[in-house]
Amino acid sequence: MKYLVSFCFTLLSALPTLAQGTIPQSAQSQLAKELVIERVCKSPEVTSGAEFDELQRVEQKLGTVINQDRQHRTYVALANSPVINAWATNFNLNISMICVPVAMVHFMGDAEGELAFILSHEIGHTLDDRCKTEEGRLAVANSRGSLGAVLGGLLGGQKGAAAASKISQQRGCEERADEIGFYVFTASGYNPYDAAGAFGRIEMYLGDTRTGIFARLNALGSDHPMTPDRIRHMRVLLINNAVQKAGRGQ
Repeated sequence: MKYLVSFCFTLLSALPTLAQGTIPQSAQSQLAKELVIERVCKSPEVTSGAEFDELQRVEQKLGTVINQDRQHRTYVALANSPVINAWATNFNLNISMICVPVAMVHFMGDAEGELAFILSHEIGHTLDDRCKTEEGRLAVANSRGSLGAVLGGLLGGQKGAAAASKISQQRGCEERADEIGFYVFTASGYNPYDAAGAFGRIEMYLGDTRTGIFARLNALGSDHPMTPDRIRHMRVLLINNAVQKAGRGQ
């Protein structure tokens, strides 16, 4: 993360050639950084203020776990955006950026643990090398099977099968990010039930608590759908966490 691991901006090609030849290297790097953040996060970066401090507190705590990973480098940008969401962009297998809009920090209020799980989920995407490749995503979709078959039948034909595979890829990778993020989150000392709290807060915001196939279909346009399958998967993670704690006598 931004002050926990270095972020390599190798995207100076985003600058005009003329500018590269007329401004100092340090200024080029700063301008390249700003351009990349604005392009990926769709807003300029915020680098001070209460929201910035709150996000840094979360980063520092998660950093006790993330710093052990020497393979992946992730830059976390607080974006001056009104969007209630967060997203990860993987430039390659090793270098990524996470965008957290100011509105998302506001939305979580003083619930640091819930904000921490949102960030942990996005970290899950940056650590999940399988979901960064088409072959890996297809393997994830094939392992889910039944949901893809149902949706493919509903949508029909080759296009339906392709759409169903895409949906299964997305849903499978979201669940994997939840699981990886949950490990980072709990290993950092956060209360596991704050992850469930984050789910509940988002579900209430989205205003759709239905279950069944229509809930799945209704969620197709969302990049972070709160589907019944995803909620059930989170419940399994919480149960397993409780069992492991009991086994350790905690």
